[in-house]
This record gives sequence, structure tokens and C-alpha cells, in this order.
Amino acid sequence: MKNSHRSDRELARTLKVSQPTITRIRTRLEKQGYLREYTVIPDFAKLGFQIVAFTLVKLKERITEEELKRAQQITIKDMAEKAPNEIVLFNRGMGGGYTGVLISFHKKLL
Repeated sequence: MKNSHRSDRELARTLKVSQPTITRIRTRLEKQGYLREYTVIPDFAKLGFQIVAFTLVKLKERITEEELKRAQQITIKDMAEKAPNEIVLFNRGMGGGYTGVLISFHKKLL
């Protein structure tokens, strides 16, 4: 989890098993959906972002996947035009009476 770029050979050495064993296990986990993607987690502070804001939203009606994608694109496009130094993520979910969360990173107080 700490380094998704580690090779199967490196993992095998660390775990003291063979490289084919690691490859077989990783492939099975990917096929079963336990491993869906490999990603980068940037150091936002080093990138100059000082503030992270979590905005919980309550949608009036249930929206479809297509509507969610359209809303995400509009939000990202609008934010890129209005505040190009911010990173914005939007995802839906349920909890605490809310149906979505908007996450934004800011370089300084407005």
C-alpha cells in the first residue's frame, strides 16, 4: 500500500516467497476486484496547498451515474476557470444524512 510501484520481484524478496507466487496472487486479486487501480498520492503541502475543505452536500433527488459524471465535469470545469489553483473532487455517498462530498484544496485563505 505504501508503494504501488514496487515490482513483483521486490515484493517477493520482502515477503520471502517466489516472484511467480506474488504475480499469481496479484493477478487473482485484480481479477476478483480487490485491487482496482494503482495511484499516486501527492504531497499536497509540498505542492503549496495549505487548506483542505470537505463540503458535505445533501442532494434533493437520487441522481444517475450519468448525471453524477456530468456534475463532476461541470464542477471541475467551473473550478478550473474560477479558481485554477484549487483541486476539487466530488463523489456521492451516504452517511450522516448527506449524499455527497466535495473536497477542495486551497493554496491560501480567500
